[in-house]
This record gives sequence, C-alpha cells and structure tokens, in this order.
Amino acid sequence: MCCFGRQPQLPHGAKPLVVADKVARVRGTRRRRLRSHRLLAVGIGVVILASIGGGSALGYTNVKNRTDQLQAALTSYLQAGQRELEAGKTSLKEANSNHDATLVTQATAHFATAKTQFLAAGQLADNSRLLQYLEEIPEAGTAVHSRHAAVDGIAGMGVALSDSGRELADLDGQLLKPSADGPAGRTLLTVLDQTHASLAKVRLDLVRAQAAAAQVDLEVVPSGQRATFLKARDTIASGLAGLDEFERLVPVLNDVLGGNGVRTILIEQVNPAELRAGGGFIGTYSLLRTDHGTMTVIKSGDAYDLALPRPLPGQPGFIPEPSPFRDVLPAASWSFVDSNIYPDFASNAQAALNFVQPRLGINIDAVIAIDYYTVAKMLELTGPLAVPGYGVTVDATNFIAYAVQIDLKDAATHKAILSAIAGPLMARVSALPSDRWPALISALNGLAAEHHLQAYFTSDLVETEIDRVGWAGGVNPNGNVDYLMEIESNYGGDKANYFVNRHYTVVLTRIGSTLHHKVIVDLVNATPAGSFVVTFYEVNLRLYVAATASTMSDTLSPVKFADPSAPAGTKLFDGWLIPIKIQCCGGKGQAVFEYDTPWAPSPRGLDEIYWQKQPGTVSDAVDIVWNNGGGSTYKVSGDLRQDRIIVMTSTSVTLATGGAARAALPSLGLG
Repeated sequence: MCCFGRQPQLPHGAKPLVVADKVARVRGTRRRRLRSHRLLAVGIGVVILASIGGGSALGYTNVKNRTDQLQAALTSYLQAGQRELEAGKTSLKEANSNHDATLVTQATAHFATAKTQFLAAGQLADNSRLLQYLEEIPEAGTAVHSRHAAVDGIAGMGVALSDSGRELADLDGQLLKPSADGPAGRTLLTVLDQTHASLAKVRLDLVRAQAAAAQVDLEVVPSGQRATFLKARDTIASGLAGLDEFERLVPVLNDVLGGNGVRTILIEQVNPAELRAGGGFIGTYSLLRTDHGTMTVIKSGDAYDLALPRPLPGQPGFIPEPSPFRDVLPAASWSFVDSNIYPDFASNAQAALNFVQPRLGINIDAVIAIDYYTVAKMLELTGPLAVPGYGVTVDATNFIAYAVQIDLKDAATHKAILSAIAGPLMARVSALPSDRWPALISALNGLAAEHHLQAYFTSDLVETEIDRVGWAGGVNPNGNVDYLMEIESNYGGDKANYFVNRHYTVVLTRIGSTLHHKVIVDLVNATPAGSFVVTFYEVNLRLYVAATASTMSDTLSPVKFADPSAPAGTKLFDGWLIPIKIQCCGGKGQAVFEYDTPWAPSPRGLDEIYWQKQPGTVSDAVDIVWNNGGGSTYKVSGDLRQDRIIVMTSTSVTLATGGAARAALPSLGLG
C-alpha cells in the first residue's frame, strides 16, 4: 500500500516495482546525472530513474523512455522561457538607455513568449500522470515531489517575472512616447501617476515571483546552478526594495509638485563668494509656484527687496544680529539676507520664512537654497541659455566665472542677471523629457551631497522624506558619536571666498582611553589687488565637535556677540581668525583647535569621526595624521568635496565618503 492508502495504478506495460534490490546499481548513475543537469530541469529525471530500480527490463525501458521524454520537454520549455526573459530584459534596458520606443515593442514580445514557455513547463509537470504515479511511491515520492515543486516554483517565478516585464514595457511605452505638445505638455506629475499605478501591478507580480521562488528547495538544485537561481531570487528582493523606495517618494513628489493643491516655494540664491554658514550671502531670490505638475517662477529679484527698509536701533521691529556680524555692524537689524546663520538648514529656512512671509503676505510651503554651482549643473542638463535683455549666453562651462566677474564689477547687474535667468532656466528644467529625469535626479543628489542644494518643507511628510534621502542639510546626519564641522562666515562685505584656498590638517593621537584632536585650518587669500572695493577676508570661524569633547582650546580671537548655541549633541568653538583681516594677494591666516574625546572603538576595533562639509565650499584639501598610541603613525590625504568619515584602526587610517543623497526614480527594468 502506498502513502495515500490505495494501490497505485501502474503505467501501461510496467510491473510492480521493488526499489531496494536496485538502489546500489542506480546510485552512481544518479550522482553523475545530478552533477550534469541544468537548473531548469531540476533533476526530475534522476529521481524517477532512481525510483524504478526493480521490475522487468521492458518495464524499466518503458518508464525510462517516458522519463527522458518528460525531462527533455521540461528542459526545452524552461530554457526557452529563460532565453526569452533575458532577451526581454535586455531590450527593455536598451530602450531606456537609448530612448527607443521600438525596443519596447520587442521587449513586450519577448516577455509574452517567455510566459508561454514557462506556463507550458508548469502545465506539463502538473499534468504528467507519470509524475503523479511516482509521487505516490513511498520510496521515491518525497524526492520526486520536491523536484516537481521546484519545477513549478521556477516556472511560476518565470511567469511572474514575464508579467512584471510586460507591465514595465507598457509603462516605458508611455514614458518614451513623444507628446503631441512636446515634452512640456506632459508634466512630471502626470507621469508619476502613470508610474505609480503601473508599478503597483509590478509589485504584485514580483511578490508572486518571490512566493514561487520560495517553493524551490535549494538542495535539489544542482550545485553549479545555485548561484544563478540565488541571483534571480535576489533580483526580486532588490526590485521590491526599489518599489518601497519609490512608494515613499511618490506622495512627496505629488505634494511638492502641487498635486494636492498649489504650493509656493522660496528659492534662496546664495552667493558662496561671500560665504556664510548656510552657503553664502542671500543675494537674490525666486518664488516658484507648483500647480498639478506645472512649475512657474512667479517672481524673482534682489533679496534686499524682502529686507529693506531695515529699522534702526530703538525703532519698532529692530532685531539685533544674533551672530558675530553684530561685532561688525551693531546697528544693522537682522533680516532675510543674513538669516542663514545656523549650521543646519531647517533653522535657516525657518528664520527666512519668519522674515519673508509677513513681507509678502502669503503662505510659503518650502525653502530651497542653491548656489551658482547648482545653476551650472542645471545648465549642463539643459544646454546654453541666452540671458534675456543682456545679450549674453551662459552655459555650464562659463556661468560661474561670468557670475563672479559681474559680481566684482557691478553687484546690481549681477543680481539682475541671476533674476533674469531664473524663470527661463526653471522652464527648461521642468520641460526635460522623461528620459532625462534619471540624470536630473542624479545631478540633484550630487548637489545635495556636496551641500550646494538644501531643502526644507513645512509638511512633516515631505520633510521626513527629504531628510531621509539626504537633502535636508541637518547636523551630524548619521548620528556619529565623534563629529566635526568647520564653518566660516565672511562678514567683510568682500567676495574673497571665490579666491580663498583652504587646507585642513587633522592630527589624531590616542593617549590611553583618550583621543586627542588637533584641527588646523590654513587659509590663503588669493584675491587679486583691485579686483573689488574690498579685497581682504574678514572671517568668523566656528568648529562644531562632539558633545563629549573636553579640554577645548583654540587660537581664535573671542567674539563679542556669539553665534547661536550649538545644536544638541555638539559643542562649539567660536571666534575671529587672527589676523582678523587676511589681506589680498596671498595673505595667510591659520586657526588651530585642540580637544579630547573618549577613545571608544567598536567591537571590530574601528573608531570613526564624521566630518561634515560646510555648504558653499568646494573640494578643500585634507591631510589626516593618526598616531595610534603604540608608536606607529599613519597618514591619508583627500578632499572635503562632500562629507567624509575618518576611520581609524590600530594599523591604518582611511578617509571614507560620508552620507550620500539618495533620492531616486525607479529603474524601469528587471536588472
């Protein structure tokens, strides 16, 4: 009696089988066959043959022939499905890369054929009376069933992946299809709606693929093919993770682009040639309105338009500068142009809103700060732009030098040109075709990582996501125990920061359970003589360090009116550089900071310092010297183009990349 409690029906011509007396004879054959079978066959034929060891030669030959035929058919279907699936993935990838809609049609055909082949394999296995019979034999049923399940799992995974491929191909066809009104007629919001609906179906397909893959017992997959199967399974997991990322992003973009109603965004155009804590003096501004996917610059101008007239001391509305700028101009009232005094962008943005909203009498939903490096990157994407009314064309290669040149000659003209560029440039960016959006997102990520772009939104939902993807400009974004950030504020009214060369030397010395830090900042003012009315560099320096810092000392001159208190989890050095004014034409200045923190390596013996870059700076040189406390010294050099992590071990020091911005649109393909 078999495991189902009844005598199984034998195939025509076969006799009752006795397995035990033939197991030894078949075992060697089984091992050899298992080594040679491909993944898609899953070794079913081997188990079948191993289970029919007894009986007449006629019965053996009959079942063996049927087994070989079944295995050959399964292998043919599954291999054909795999080939078509790979061809579809390749066509879809090339369609995205080349912006070629004809390749989408090819991909769709490949995915449809792949599905047909995978379905045929699953149906063949499920409808096989031979497999049904063998699964009821006690001595072989379990092994045959596990291999049958593996075939069903791989076939089901293939069907689901084929379905997801067809959904993505349909979506690509919409994204790549030219609009009758040109790219500007199809807003990003519309495409996001299409994408979200389509990718919801893709998610269901990938979940089905994942469930099907889970049916496959790795033990029955030939060892040489397991890596291929695992790679496919991991691709499903990464695809689902990508969809999770996208589903977090869609409601944020929907809100930002005015899908939930009109949104107004204040764009601060900061000038890094006149460096401030938030990236630069706020010279010009724009108001951007988003309404159901349409972005329009409704106003641009001189930032002083939102600050003047400023009340004098004793007059209503006068606010003393809450920074060492008050040491220089005690009678100046704090205003929008000087609002970015904090080390984190959220505080700077909130200060800006407090000044601007009452002036304009409107509600502002977000603040975004950009510098001229951001404008140059956008011009790289859009191409050259003729400046209306000024007879000049700017592009990615000449914009920064041109902007600084005009700023040195005539600040009013400089601001007028930036205001004139804002509207046309935003129109160009918002009209980028869909195949350029990944490049746009990548560019914005790079700018955010280097702190040339910072964003703050009043919506908690949006701000949480902006912070998660690394665009928010928060202090110590990774929450490291040991932390470092140097900030310079140029309060001399000069444009020296375009010409200033900066070099950092950080000497780290372990003394027992203490890590001694010595941070040296060397500055050279290479401003040409006569290039501007003011050519010296008058700078307030701050160094934010870990809250655990002790024995703190520096070479700065004390400030009379201090900067705002250090954010939670940090301590602050604050003072004027000596000499207070670094003269032009090669004048030098140096600041030295020393302090101790606990030496607290991880269980792996690593200790890390998160070094955050100031907005508005570029790629200052860095030298790290590490004295490990055991008599050995190690060195590494690099730059501060973006945040860095100093990693120390007993035998090395390295300079790793800090937190990277990671906003993303989904990859419309299967890997």
